[in-house]
Amino acid sequence: MSSKLIFGEDKGLLSHPDLNFTTLVAGKENPVSTFYYVQIKSVVVGGEKLNIPEQMWSMSADGAGGTIVDSGTTLSYFADPAYKIIKEAFEEKVKGYQVVKDFPIMDPCYNVSGVDKLDLPSFSFVFADGAVWNFPVENYFIKLEPENVVCLAILGTPRSALSIIGNYQQQNFHILYDTKRSRLGFALTNCADI
Repeated sequence: MSSKLIFGEDKGLLSHPDLNFTTLVAGKENPVSTFYYVQIKSVVVGGEKLNIPEQMWSMSADGAGGTIVDSGTTLSYFADPAYKIIKEAFEEKVKGYQVVKDFPIMDPCYNVSGVDKLDLPSFSFVFADGAVWNFPVENYFIKLEPENVVCLAILGTPRSALSIIGNYQQQNFHILYDTKRSRLGFALTNCADI
């Protein structure tokens, strides 16, 4: 998938009617920091708010952890135990598909042979400032061909590591890094049309 990367101010892009904004929060006090931190408050799978403590998404006093948005990281990586809770929520809620065991790297995976339209639980982030980022299913389950398998496109990292919202989750979203106002904008769009 390809799309455009635009630098500078573009009034048309800045005024996109469906842009939802969340605040960019301060990261480590490092003058060369290139990360864009956001503050997740909760994660919702299949309409259910998961029992993940908000501090799981925050940076610790020593500067470890936190959550960043990174277009250079392919998949999303969430620190344990948040990742484990998200994975278990999908395992509980996904019904009607045969589980594919021992698939390399990603888990859970499901056989979707003969399925035209996937019926999988919804997935969204609620940020500390109230913004909500709802993802279409193709942004958090990756379809692998010719195996006819879909796998959760989220991986785990150690507790002390960063959580990363990667570019797979950002596909076909208009993403706006508004550094002047310290905010991140996002809106579902067909990126090929921009």
